Amino acid sequence: MIQNALLQLLNEVILPGQNIPAEAWWSGIPGLGERNVPIIQKLNPNLVVAVRMGGMGVAIGTLVGEEAAELLID
Repeated sequence: MIQNALLQLLNEVILPGQNIPAEAWWSGIPGLGERNVPIIQKLNPNLVVAVRMGGMGVAIGTLVGEEAAELLID
């Protein structure tokens, strides 16, 4: 249902008159929590997690990645 609506939007609004096939589909569970703040935590000397970006992963992913990398360096 959602997939069909997205294809219709693509074909009628974004690229009207062009039948563009979808190359791949993704689905998953958004990393949402009670607080709208990412979790960036060092679990052991060689493992850092950077999760729960509240649907903003594209916008804040590089900053969160930098913070996670700094935890590994320390």
